[in-house]
Amino acid sequence: MKQQCGIRSKRGKRLSLMVSSALLLALATTPLLSAQEGPEGHIGLPIDWSNRHVIFTNGASPEVAVKVARDPRSWVNWAQRTAWMFPREPREPREPRERPVPARARRITVDWAMPLGATGGMPLAESPSKYSFNINSTPDCTKDFVVYTINATPSAAQANIVAFNNLYTGSTSSSCPIANQTPVTTDLKQPTFMWSYAAGTGGSALSPTLSLDGTKIAFIEGGTPVHFDVLTPTAGQGTDATHPVVLASAGPSLVRLNYTNSGVAGCGTGAADSNSSAYVDYGSDAAYISADNGMLYRITGVFKGTPTVEYCITVKAGKALTSPVYDQVTNEVFVSDGLSVYAYTPGAASFTLIRSIVVAGGAPAVATPIILSPIVDSTNGFVYVFSSADSTNTNSIVAQLNTTLTSQATAAIGPAGTNNTTYIFDGDFDNAYFLNGPKTGAGTLYACGTQTGAPTKPSLYALSFQSPNGIMNSTPAMSNNTNINVVGASNPAGICSPLLDFFDGTTDRLFVGTGNFTGTAGANLVTEWNTNTRITSNATKPNNTAINEWGGTSAFSVDNVSTEFQAASIYFGTLVKAASGVSPACPSGQFCAIKLTQSGLQ
Repeated sequence: MKQQCGIRSKRGKRLSLMVSSALLLALATTPLLSAQEGPEGHIGLPIDWSNRHVIFTNGASPEVAVKVARDPRSWVNWAQRTAWMFPREPREPREPRERPVPARARRITVDWAMPLGATGGMPLAESPSKYSFNINSTPDCTKDFVVYTINATPSAAQANIVAFNNLYTGSTSSSCPIANQTPVTTDLKQPTFMWSYAAGTGGSALSPTLSLDGTKIAFIEGGTPVHFDVLTPTAGQGTDATHPVVLASAGPSLVRLNYTNSGVAGCGTGAADSNSSAYVDYGSDAAYISADNGMLYRITGVFKGTPTVEYCITVKAGKALTSPVYDQVTNEVFVSDGLSVYAYTPGAASFTLIRSIVVAGGAPAVATPIILSPIVDSTNGFVYVFSSADSTNTNSIVAQLNTTLTSQATAAIGPAGTNNTTYIFDGDFDNAYFLNGPKTGAGTLYACGTQTGAPTKPSLYALSFQSPNGIMNSTPAMSNNTNINVVGASNPAGICSPLLDFFDGTTDRLFVGTGNFTGTAGANLVTEWNTNTRITSNATKPNNTAINEWGGTSAFSVDNVSTEFQAASIYFGTLVKAASGVSPACPSGQFCAIKLTQSGLQ
């Protein structure tokens, strides 16, 4: 009884904190919610790569709260992380669930795996985008969808961007399109292609970005020169990934902007884009994007007008830059050239450099140690980057910078990378970080680094923070947990996907993908870990394990907190063609889009 009272007390405090934050946020974001409301009176929830690169915690001052509320991502962040407070009623009829099986280290199969073709799949370290049609209703089989970009040359026989609906399906249970069923009788066992396009002339190796109402998708069409595309899709167009509708040139459904050769003075004459997805500032309808020529661009009229290059600046000539991230609190754009982090203020006619700071120096074995964009904690004034080299090329590190870029704290997460495929991608924060912020010392940042004495193999680390200043501790709270990569007695070379942490109101879960994206000889795993309390022992093992995720995984996207069958899931893509398998697993010879449930990975 004492324990139950303690739990209720903690939940009561948590609820009070969140409701207080919600009231402040609601007052500030009313105009944004009106803009996000669709033509049918619904409020949708767009989740894409950018939601994980600008984050918001409880504990903001009123001044900061008003500023962060200018970004609809603050509301999306709040809505997603507090969905457990406002449960959505299940549809009827509701049939009994199957009795759960103890989950410890279970080897299980996918809910579904949809072929994306034999020439390319969801790109390395990039995220599918998930749109939930109405947060005030049950998950919608028809109108909820997930978008995958495909890194394959588009043609009449190969799409480079697709979407699925009827997502909440699986071989053992399903809630689409009729109602909750187990076993599945009249419902579907896999999703349907909502649409499929071969757009432009180049594959898409980066993450898609959704409009607030889900009607448009911005994505990067590869090639030299690269194109910034905005697609207005129509449901029912295209049959599957190998039978798309071809949009070879611009038209009513597709806007293509050759942004590195736009004719704007000083903005380049054509370049590729290896690392930069588009970050959209919804308030100004402007996108920030960079390219391999080392230039940072501002594009206006993204979703509500005609995309147009407004201006640009050279950050580091000839360097492939990361995706930029725009912070509403500081009114600054943060971007990296792989070694340093830069902050720019976007003005009426140009960018102004505020400051830069070196994170990785010397001559690292990995040419660009920082691959993915900075993560900006708008509430607490920190910027995080993950690098396969430090300033002396000794260790892989997580670096915590202040938003003025005048100081940094670093934590070693294994030895420095030794080749150009030893990537260190993003970690993620547990629920305690979002609930309390780093300044209480309660939160944890989980990161995937390299193994002690084995820089080509991945390992899990847990990083903690000092109270009351929120500075990251230089010594990890947990180091070198190799259980993310163990297959039987094997511990093969490979890397991690970007990590994902998600709290459903009861359980805080961390998801980790591992594999070798150059082939099938890696671990090929997704592991799920309970992070209700900080993991401090490197002997801790995952709760659940999914196998045969060939080549490892792309970044993850997460959807709902729901009791509907199959409606609380993670989405990702495999990185190489399946070595073996038949449906519902990924078929042999195919790249696949995958869904696993958050609980049990099944």
